[in-house]
Amino acid sequence: MILDNLLTHEQKVYIAVLCGALWIYFRTAECYSMIPRHHLLPAVFVSLWIYFNYLDPLFLPLGLSILILYAYGKKWISSKHS
Repeated sequence: MILDNLLTHEQKVYIAVLCGALWIYFRTAECYSMIPRHHLLPAVFVSLWIYFNYLDPLFLPLGLSILILYAYGKKWISSKHS
């Protein structure tokens, strides 16, 4: 799927594991508030993310990147309204 002509499946798995480890290491308490409890949209997003991660390991770093961009966007918007 993603970058199949450049990377082997094993390389993609290593990249995904490294990105996941870095995200876990550098996460803050704010990371947990990005995915609120008892909301349907985040549950669907994470479910699709898990499904696509089984199809291609590079969906893990892609999803983590989306979460990081979402957090920065949320900070940026709240700073504009302050």
